Amino acid sequence: MTGRGQPARRGQSRDAAADDEYPHGSIPNLRLTVSDTWSITMKARGRKPDPSIDARIKEAAVSLLVTKGVSFTMDEAAAAAGVSRASVFRRYATKRDMLLDALALALDAQVPETPDTGSLEGDLTVIVNQTLAGVQSPQFTKMTREIFGEAGRDPGVAEVIRTSMRDKRKRDWAIYDRAIARGELSPDADLWLLSDMVVGLVVYRVLIGLPMPDPAQMVKALIHGFTQ
Repeated sequence: MTGRGQPARRGQSRDAAADDEYPHGSIPNLRLTVSDTWSITMKARGRKPDPSIDARIKEAAVSLLVTKGVSFTMDEAAAAAGVSRASVFRRYATKRDMLLDALALALDAQVPETPDTGSLEGDLTVIVNQTLAGVQSPQFTKMTREIFGEAGRDPGVAEVIRTSMRDKRKRDWAIYDRAIARGELSPDADLWLLSDMVVGLVVYRVLIGLPMPDPAQMVKALIHGFTQ
């Protein structure tokens, strides 16, 4: 249909044509709906989204979370990823959705391989050093303070943190099972308490700016106090 007042032909949307995600002329039809809570859902038909753009957006969101905290915006994520706003909103209906995904990715990246040095003391010393390496940057301290504050307001953020902590505990349990088999720990030892003591002491000191003792000496003292 042509002429004054008639709809434009399909595929002539200026915004759609400019979408970086469809560089070869296969531009999908987009349906945009806005809910009463201002959340936006975009559904595309046609060529599947480029997975490399998924990765760029996620990487940008994680980087912004670490460097700026929870205050980063979706526009900033789009700019950092080098994509259009439409590409971001196609994947995340709200800023909260992006925040939860970025937080899960950031926390998952801090779960290193399980150490197996042959002794409980050696394994826990490796864990302390790994934890220190992950939390001593000013960016991490800022992010940690903000996400724990956000967890008190948003159950979704709290659940992401709990899930990450459960994953870390699975690693700890393999270490403790070996220690029990070697006779270094009692089978009825409170392993939750030991795990909290090891990691909690490190994070607590970093967050409030206290100097860290030598990791090996700290672990010796913890094990001695825990097993007596």
